[in-house]
Amino acid sequence: MTRIATHLLAGMAFLGLAGTAHAADVGGPFRAPSVIQPIAEVGSSGGWYLRGDVGIGINATPKFSSTGTAGIDANPTAAWLARDIADTPFIGVGVGYQFTDYLRGDITAEYRSATRYRANASYPRGVGDIAYPYYDGDLRSTVIMANAYADLGNYSGLTPFVGVGLGMAYNKTGDTYQHTSFPAFGTFADGVLPGSSKWNVAWALHTGVTWDVNSRLKLEMGYSYKNLGQVGTRELRCNEAGGVVTNCNEWLKLKNLATNDLRIGMRWLLNPVEPRPMAYPAPVVAKY
Repeated sequence: MTRIATHLLAGMAFLGLAGTAHAADVGGPFRAPSVIQPIAEVGSSGGWYLRGDVGIGINATPKFSSTGTAGIDANPTAAWLARDIADTPFIGVGVGYQFTDYLRGDITAEYRSATRYRANASYPRGVGDIAYPYYDGDLRSTVIMANAYADLGNYSGLTPFVGVGLGMAYNKTGDTYQHTSFPAFGTFADGVLPGSSKWNVAWALHTGVTWDVNSRLKLEMGYSYKNLGQVGTRELRCNEAGGVVTNCNEWLKLKNLATNDLRIGMRWLLNPVEPRPMAYPAPVVAKY
């Protein structure tokens, strides 16, 4: 009897130890503390930056105007037959500041290389007598502009933007060569309209997308519409018979200088904001 009781007590002790171990596995009264994980905050890309751009300007055909007593505009029966201007490569540099994640601004200086323009017209002078003047010259511009941009959110490192710009354009023409033919007489005359320059108010509309390469470097692809004002020439100098050069009372103007710019560029942040320290939504709490 004593032996049976001893075996029963030993079995009950074994079952009790097994039950306690199982209870510890499934969540007994004592558990290791668990810590709420901190939340990382993402830093913005604020501060000063430098920028550089290269691109091509697809020029809209300007309005040609020939004034003076010998100009095309002085003869109501005269007409422009064709006008054309080539595209313009350009480079630009600038400095700017990122105010917030959604607002930035910069000041840029842009050099637009020489581009060729050409035009020809018909100029009736009498019955059966029509002159055909032909113009061939070049234009270059320097543009200084203050720009403001709205960044429209970051999507996997890509940020679309829109912007506006206002500034000044310094337009300069080289010598414009004029060749006039007189088919009725089988003759021609040559002349030169010396170059001139002019400062104009300029404005622009921008759009594009930025790619975040890293915390410092951003690459940009953009489109801009720019209006650069107008520019003209000095008075036409005609080559007369015997090599005599005289003023011929004609001036050429190019109005409504506008361009559709396609550009690629980079922005280099001087003091990028690194990711902010880990932030906790509430004090660390240990749960038991």
